This record gives sequence, C-alpha cells and structure tokens, in this order.
Amino acid sequence: MTAPDSRPAPGLLARALKKVGQLTSPETRSGQVFTKAERGLTQVAARLAESPTFLRVSGGLMRRGFTLQIRRTSLMEKTLHSLRVPTSSEVDSLRDQLRRMGDQVEALGSQLEHVVELLERQEQPPAASVSSSSISPTLSPPPEPEPVPRRRRSGPAR
Repeated sequence: MTAPDSRPAPGLLARALKKVGQLTSPETRSGQVFTKAERGLTQVAARLAESPTFLRVSGGLMRRGFTLQIRRTSLMEKTLHSLRVPTSSEVDSLRDQLRRMGDQVEALGSQLEHVVELLERQEQPPAASVSSSSISPTLSPPPEPEPVPRRRRSGPAR
C-alpha cells in the first residue's frame, strides 16, 4: 500500500494565483480599491522615510532596544559565570575552535593518504624490470610499524 499523497491537487496554485490576479486587477472594484490603498500607503511610507522626527524617534527606539539587548546579554553572562556555567559566547568560541580543529584533522588525513600512496608507489618494483618468474608467492608484506606513544599535554587539570 502506498501512503496518501500530501501534495495539493494539480492546478490549485494556478487557481489561487488567478484569483489574486482577479482581486488586484484594475478593471475590478477590488482591484481599484487595492490600487488606491497601495498608492496611499506608498505616499505615507515616503513621507515617513523623509521625516526627520520619525527618523529620530525610530533611531532612538532602535538604539534603546539594542542597548537593552546588550545589557541583558551581559547580565546573563555574568550570572552564568557566577554559577560556573559556560556562556553562549564561550560555547560559540569553543565551537569555532572545534570546527577549525576538525578542518585541520581533515587536511592532515588527506595529506597522510597522499603520503601512503607515495610510499606504496615507491615500494612497488617497476613492472618492466621484474619478470613474473622472479616473484615468489610466499613473500609476505612488510611488518606493520609499531605505534608511536602519544605525548600527554602538561597543564592545569580541568
């Protein structure tokens, strides 16, 4: 059994756009009202955009809003610091550091793959100088290199 199709019926978007076109057409009564309202709102918006009083008031409100947001964020970070909880800015910083480390690990991985490919090419004898009779089926691959112990970072315990 197939799941019921959740897409709208074909032509629904076309019918909706056609209806919007009819409602906003200058030949219809609703279209004439729409055009008149649009002109009026455009004139009001143009007057407001040029009004020094409106610009001063709206700029002051925006400045107060931004200042309030900065103070609120600062207070929240101070509260989190006092509770010894990481703040959002610290988490963002750690996320950026982790992303950079991930990029570095990825770059190192691709470099390591490239080095391994070069070493494999170097270990393979040239095909022209080695005859098929001289290759012994009992040759074993070279031994794996021993892992190098990792150095521990010295520093304050966390």
